[in-house]
Amino acid sequence: MAQIDVSELMTDPDFVDKIQVITRTPAVNSLGENFIREVTTDSVGSVQPADYKTMKRLPEALQNENVSSFWVKGQILTTEDCKYPSILVFRKKRYQIERVADWSNFGAGYCEGICIAEKPA
Repeated sequence: MAQIDVSELMTDPDFVDKIQVITRTPAVNSLGENFIREVTTDSVGSVQPADYKTMKRLPEALQNENVSSFWVKGQILTTEDCKYPSILVFRKKRYQIERVADWSNFGAGYCEGICIAEKPA
């Protein structure tokens, strides 16, 4: 466990922005049709452009996309979890989680989500 708990910075408005975390789960409606249910939770997190090391952790096809790093308290999911990935909303733009780095040893359950901006439909 890390010696310094930096989690108090994650509630300081000088370091964090308001974001929303969307958790997606499969569901079936009354007609038997599959759909994805989205549950939105308000949160705060630190949003940063992805650095070179972060970009190198992504597949080559994603390295030219709009990539950001989000530090968020709580659990976020990626496609590696065999589930629908979490979506983070920042400034009305949706970002899909591609990779998650667990940094919970530095405080109260924080993780870094490496996100790709969704392209508008």
